Amino acid sequence: MTGADVVYRGTPGAAGVAVGRLHLLAPESPGNGVLAAAGPERLRTAFDAVAAGLRARAAAIRAAVAEQAAADRGGLVPPGAQVDQAAEILEATALIADDPDLRAAAMAECAAGERADRAVIEAAARYAELLAGLDDPTLAARAADVRLVGQRVVQQLRGGVRPVADGPVLLAAAELGADDLLNPEATVLGGVSARGGPNAHVAIVARALGVPLVFGIDLPSAEDGAEAVLDGAAGVLTVRPGAAARAAADNAVATARQRRQWLAEHRDLPAVTADGQPVTLLVNVSAAADVEAGLAAGAAGAGLIRTELPFLQAARWPTRAEHVAALRPVLTALAGRTATVRVLDFAPDKLPPFLAAEATVHRGLQLLLAHPDAFADQLAAILDTGADTRLRIMVPMVASAADLYRCRELLHEVSHEHGTGVPPLGAMIELPEAVAEVDAIAAASDFLSIGSNDLTAALLGLDRRDPALTPARAADPPVLAAIARVAAAGVRAGRDVSVCGDAAGDPAVVPALLAAGCRILSVAPTSLDEVRAVVRGTTLVRDTTLGPSDHG
Repeated sequence: MTGADVVYRGTPGAAGVAVGRLHLLAPESPGNGVLAAAGPERLRTAFDAVAAGLRARAAAIRAAVAEQAAADRGGLVPPGAQVDQAAEILEATALIADDPDLRAAAMAECAAGERADRAVIEAAARYAELLAGLDDPTLAARAADVRLVGQRVVQQLRGGVRPVADGPVLLAAAELGADDLLNPEATVLGGVSARGGPNAHVAIVARALGVPLVFGIDLPSAEDGAEAVLDGAAGVLTVRPGAAARAAADNAVATARQRRQWLAEHRDLPAVTADGQPVTLLVNVSAAADVEAGLAAGAAGAGLIRTELPFLQAARWPTRAEHVAALRPVLTALAGRTATVRVLDFAPDKLPPFLAAEATVHRGLQLLLAHPDAFADQLAAILDTGADTRLRIMVPMVASAADLYRCRELLHEVSHEHGTGVPPLGAMIELPEAVAEVDAIAAASDFLSIGSNDLTAALLGLDRRDPALTPARAADPPVLAAIARVAAAGVRAGRDVSVCGDAAGDPAVVPALLAAGCRILSVAPTSLDEVRAVVRGTTLVRDTTLGPSDHG
């Protein structure tokens, strides 16, 4: 295509505006340029190289975070919790490259005389098709990761990928992978993917990086190298923009930069609504770096400490010592502050291999309750490391008050053996059945926390792959009514109620959460400044003061 302002429209994957040159990643079709003589050993070497490369990139991302602040990440490093999220995604993809069944399928075809590249692509396609057909939407969404591994192995067989052009680029492909956006040798400002959706790993990483991403656009090869403007929120790619479109994009980028600077300069202001309602802002964390970023941005403590991420590659249940090693840096950084530790929340999209079979029957809390010794080891480790904090323990996927009573009984036993007091125990409300029984759960809990992501999906009947499942959907009447019901139950029981899902960090949803009665919001470190500004600009229709808060 030629001329100015050639516009392509797709589906938003991550918001933001970026200007750069398009770099098209060629699709991998079987048969081109690979020696037919390449046998099983060469295949094994290629799979090993892909797995090692993904893990090396994950390690490089983690190492770089200490040196590169979010405002100056140069296209590589997302801040705080996002570092862990992006690195964990790469490490999870490396596990697919290690999968013996996938390797065996490709090697069997290769040994039978099939070309090596065709063997890999076809084996990956079969496994991806099986995953895509599963009822579990999270597992089905991992089909893209299997195809990605197949493409990377073929690239290895062909001697590597085409170098990315110098300067800021917008990557485009039939199916972008998370590792494409995290390429340390390129300044990637955004991406365009013909396949995928907003819950794909590449979209999660794009949002973590703060770069725009659009799905559903399949670009012709003629667009390679062309200057383009990508508007992630609108789902629009403008190729060879005219003067007006380019000026508008430059203005949007500059405005966003100025907004971030202004927010940072005002982060010392209190989180109080325009009509005087105080709101407690907490931070969601996975590592000590998240705590540092959150406290620097004015968080009063941690409203969600994730504990499962260090153990996604475990071959067995973590030991007490392993839990201590993972928790100590985080809880040391939270000395004197609220520290809400969520116990292991294993789910299909974050599941160690040893639990794969059992997770078809149980998930989250039910997995832990089925293994009380492993659960007790984690509780003991939390007590070991949290003594200097204002410790609270949070239980995910609570369905009933009976769930909480079982957890409390075990916590009392562990605390007695540990010789310490029993810290507050709270429930995450993220299931419709928990909302229905919220008064009983509130009576059994010391605090409540609303997990808006799963709650929204369940109440609206959406799966995790649906483009309609966004944080903004928490403002839909059925979800907002459920949130208000939980907040009201907290008032009746005298319990704190927080929101720790993605909705709490969405500026468009925050006023609705406040109006529903929520006064504690726990968000990613990078969302704190914006959420504070929204709180300060919100005037509530009525005075809904929750029960006494123990945060500070």
